[in-house]
Amino acid sequence: MYQNKAIIILRTFTPQEMRQMDDFVLSPFFNKNQKVADLYLVIRDSHPDFDAPVIERQRLFEAVFPGSAYDEQKLRYLLTDLTKLLEEYICWKAVEEEVLFKYHLLLYSYRQRGLDKPFMSVLKQAEKTLEDWPRRDVSHAFYEYLIEEDKYKFSALQKEHLPETNLQKVVDNLDKYFILNKMRYSAEIINNRNVVAINYRLFLYEEIMNHLRNNPLDHVPAAKIYYNVILTLTEPENKLHYSNLLLLLEEHRNIFSREELFDMYVYAKNFCIRKINNGHTEYMKELFGLYQIILENRIIFRENYLSQRDYKNIIYLGLRLEEFGWVKSFIEEYNDQLDPRYRKNAYTYNMAYYHFFLGEYDETLTMLRSVEFTDVYYHLDSKSLLLKTYYELGETEAFLSLVEAFKIYIKRNKLIPVNQKNNYNNLIRFVTKLYKWKLSPRNNLQEIASEIERTKPIADVIWLRKKLEEAEQIAAKHSGSWRK
Repeated sequence: MYQNKAIIILRTFTPQEMRQMDDFVLSPFFNKNQKVADLYLVIRDSHPDFDAPVIERQRLFEAVFPGSAYDEQKLRYLLTDLTKLLEEYICWKAVEEEVLFKYHLLLYSYRQRGLDKPFMSVLKQAEKTLEDWPRRDVSHAFYEYLIEEDKYKFSALQKEHLPETNLQKVVDNLDKYFILNKMRYSAEIINNRNVVAINYRLFLYEEIMNHLRNNPLDHVPAAKIYYNVILTLTEPENKLHYSNLLLLLEEHRNIFSREELFDMYVYAKNFCIRKINNGHTEYMKELFGLYQIILENRIIFRENYLSQRDYKNIIYLGLRLEEFGWVKSFIEEYNDQLDPRYRKNAYTYNMAYYHFFLGEYDETLTMLRSVEFTDVYYHLDSKSLLLKTYYELGETEAFLSLVEAFKIYIKRNKLIPVNQKNNYNNLIRFVTKLYKWKLSPRNNLQEIASEIERTKPIADVIWLRKKLEEAEQIAAKHSGSWRK
């Protein structure tokens, strides 16, 4: 019963939405079936958890059809009708919240009905709203095109005015919307290629990029931002692209929706993370500054939740910067800001990392035993943390066994992209060399150090360099007593 679609939808409703739904269900215009209203009223009283015994199937049927024999099919039909009514309400609410789309629907309806004066009145309102709209994101470009097209279709019906139509504006707005959206999703595809091993196609990508090189849309901030986002992905060695992106985000932060701004900052964060992973530790403070901006402005929250990946990255960064007290408070305070489905796993894994940085390795192992491998990256991160923990504890048998198991997992898992496989395989290779050096020290550390510096990428290269430095300190004390 708890998995019924109507109840799943109602679980997402706020108290205000429930009050609106009361009016919606009880209005004879929207609902003429009293039994649907009765069913809703019984279920409604269990909001928001919907775990009351009364909504079990048989008891729910008894409440709606008192004195009747239980009929599963009859209840199912009624729940289906309620679901349809809920979907109608959701659509109505979406239209109410999207005022520009509402204008578009009105313009369409007035044009279809031949109502010229109401059409022109709404058109003026729509154009004024577009002009005053605080955002200049992709959705704004979409509505510019949509309403300009409504205007063109209306003018096309007024045949005597046809030579004076706004066809050029329609085409210009369509081009702008297409280019912005194409750049937005091209950036996402290019970024995904670095994360997931999926072969995407990019139709017209090169043509659009060549066009923008010669004809930059300087009057469209979103175009400049997405252009620089793509350059940070395709030309990562050129730091100027990243600097330009930050300046543009700072300058135009207030003209984008939170959702689109979040995506833009993700690219900036990913640039820093890739640099850090490649050994450029100066980007740690840069990344921390980005996180401060998006936390303070709540840009980082999506659907009122902090993602488990951002949660982990912030903690990892704070630990690297040795902000241990801040990290402990962050873990506790922001765990409640995660999606409830991931809170326990995220808390457990990140507390394991916290104990690892404090040198509390037994506590790390205890916490890692409770981590569930819900995706590839939890598996990779947990295995690499376990590998480092065995290294620190000097657990030779466990360490060597994990090395082999880790290699096999990386080799066999087809969802891990090649660059990530290289990332973790390089970590395994060098941590194994250092471990074997610990077991049998000799004069080959300089060779290992040179090889590490020549190899990219390496997961957690900062920790690896620290272990190399510790080995070099030991070597300096005993250099005269070892065999070559």
